[in-house]
Amino acid sequence: MHDPKYVGARLLLTLPWKAETLNGKAVYDPSIVVYDVLGADAGQDIAIAEGAEAARPFTPANAVDAYCAALIDEHFYQPEEPQRAGK
Repeated sequence: MHDPKYVGARLLLTLPWKAETLNGKAVYDPSIVVYDVLGADAGQDIAIAEGAEAARPFTPANAVDAYCAALIDEHFYQPEEPQRAGK
C-alpha cells in the first residue's frame, strides 16, 4: 500500500560530513535516510534538515527524520588559522 504523502519522492541513503571531511579526509557521521523531492544524483552533495525541522515544509507534516533541503553545486571551505599564543 502506498501512502499518497510520499508519492513523487524517494529515500536516499546518505553519509553526513564531519569537519574532517571538509579537510579532505574520508570521515563521515553514521549514514541516515533522507526524504528527497529535489532529485539529487548519486554522489551529489546535498544540504539536509533533520529532526522536527524535517517535517516543517509539509502540510500536513510527514513523518520524516531528514529531508533534502538543497542541492549543492559548489562549496568553499577555508579552515580558521590557529590562534598564536600572546595574540
